Formats: sequence, C-alpha cells, structure tokens
Amino acid sequence: MSLPHHQPIRALLVSPEAGQKLRAEAARMAAWDLTPRQSADLDLLVGGGFLPLRGFLTQADHDSVLAGMRLASGALWPMPLALEVDADFAARVEPGEDIALRGPDGMIMAILSVTDKWSPERAEGAEMPGVAGPVCLGGPVKGLPGADEVRLGPNAWRARFRARGCERVLACDPADAAVGARLAAELGAELLTAGAEPRHAGPREALWQALVRRNHGATHLLLPADPAAQALLRQYRAEIGLELVEAGITQAHGM
Repeated sequence: MSLPHHQPIRALLVSPEAGQKLRAEAARMAAWDLTPRQSADLDLLVGGGFLPLRGFLTQADHDSVLAGMRLASGALWPMPLALEVDADFAARVEPGEDIALRGPDGMIMAILSVTDKWSPERAEGAEMPGVAGPVCLGGPVKGLPGADEVRLGPNAWRARFRARGCERVLACDPADAAVGARLAAELGAELLTAGAEPRHAGPREALWQALVRRNHGATHLLLPADPAAQALLRQYRAEIGLELVEAGITQAHGM
C-alpha cells in the first residue's frame, strides 16, 4: 500500500546543473554565515520539511503567523521563520537582491531572493521565539545540491516507509521514544522521532512539530503530556492530517 503520506514531497533543491551556475553567481553576492540553528532550519526548509513554505517568511506572513498561527494565504503554520541577520549585514542588502547562505563549513547551501526586510517589534515580555534578531529577511529560497543528502531528509524517510510498505508511522518527541516504541509495536507502526530543533514555545511548538513530522511521512502522532498542547492538536487535527494517539491507550482518534 502506498499512502499519500509516503509519496515524494516537494523540495526546494535546484538541479545539479543549476546549482553549479548559482554557486558561480554566489561569488558576487553578499553572503550570510548561518548560525547552527539557522543551518538546521534551512536543511528542513530546502528538503520539504517545512511545507507549505517556499522560503523564509515575508513580513506579511510573519505578522499573520504571530497573530493567528496562519500564513497570509490562510495555510496553518504556527511558528515564525524569517531569516534573522545583524544590522550591519542588513544595511548591505535591499529587497530585490539575492544573497548567498553559507553553512558552518563555509559551503553555499542556498540562495535567498530577498523580498522583505524589516525590524520586528516585540511586545514587552513576549516569549515567542524566532524573532530575536534586529532585522528579518524574507523571500523564496533555492537550495543547492551538496556532497551529502542531508537536505533530502523528509523524502528519504518517505522513501524508506514506501519501500517497507508501512501503513502506519507513529511520530513522537525524542523524549517520549520509549513510550512511542511500545505503542508503535502495538499499532504495527514504524516509529519516527525526526523533527525540527526545539524552540521551547509551548503548545504552538507541539502543533508545528506535528506538521513537520507529517511532512516526514507520519500517519499517527503520540499526544504530548501537556494538556494545552493536546487541546491545540485536537483543535487542528483535521488540518494536521494525523491520527492522534494517547499514551497508554492504543486507540487512534479519528481526524
């Protein structure tokens, strides 16, 4: 059985030929050295793990996500994901320009076509992560193929589940892996703990991680212990597209 969850997902990688051309052009662009977390985020973005995103959030999308956990298009997306840069670098970049994004090893990972540049205003005492930098850049991203295939993570997981004919894939947080493994065995499911780097953003993060794990091929989700996170996941379960499973109960909740 080949489920829609396990069909190839849209990635943002260009062809090797286009990548070679873009690397040559990148030598003339301003280059931003990604932080480790930004690099990890870019891996997921380029590999399709952050679908439906096509790049870093524009200001309109960013503000819409903070206000109502949706992109300006209406698509569910609970976490801000603009590229944060320092003021000195931002002064060298204007909307309409392309910039190169360099990984920790110095290799060009992607090209960002900047459409938006703004300084976010944060409410006093706000704990929302992802907007700590003094200037945010947004716009579509083109990922460049590298020597490894780290950025193909979501499709690699989907291909694995497809090859094994998996009808059920139970996703959970790494901290819940022991419980998840037991429940996966009872459900006859594969276990998936892959996701995005933690943001410590409470219920919003639980919803966000659910979307990321769905993009990796999950069909079921182990509910976290936090009641507020559980309530949010149940509220949006139809849009998440996963069956919700309670710890200690091998019963999937219909979507």
